[in-house]
Amino acid sequence: MLRNCEECNRLFSHPTRVLCQDCYEQAKRSFELVKKYLQDNPGATVAQVARDTEVDLELIYEYVQEGRLDVIPKDVSLQCSICGAVINVGRVCAKCRNELRSTISSESSRYQGKSKNGTRVHILDNLKDR
Repeated sequence: MLRNCEECNRLFSHPTRVLCQDCYEQAKRSFELVKKYLQDNPGATVAQVARDTEVDLELIYEYVQEGRLDVIPKDVSLQCSICGAVINVGRVCAKCRNELRSTISSESSRYQGKSKNGTRVHILDNLKDR
């Protein structure tokens, strides 16, 4: 599939990636730099990591949110997108994640086979009606 790289806008072909080969390699190097720096300096702040590795702050926060780092900077404080609780990794806390899972499973079993137009189950529509 032909597409433009999200980073440099060059045209490239790859079935799943959104970055060209050069930008993909650079992204891998940046991640490895941050990961190694944090392993060697576990008490570092995000600003120190960004300064010493020359990797953008937003990219470091993205790595933390994605849960890709084993060691996170000491001053990182993420908040749950739903309830606002402080979390270490991801976008949603464990409590909200479990509530979402139980709601989705109960709604899907409740409406299994039933739909508004007879062809699909619309869980989100049913959740909004509550």
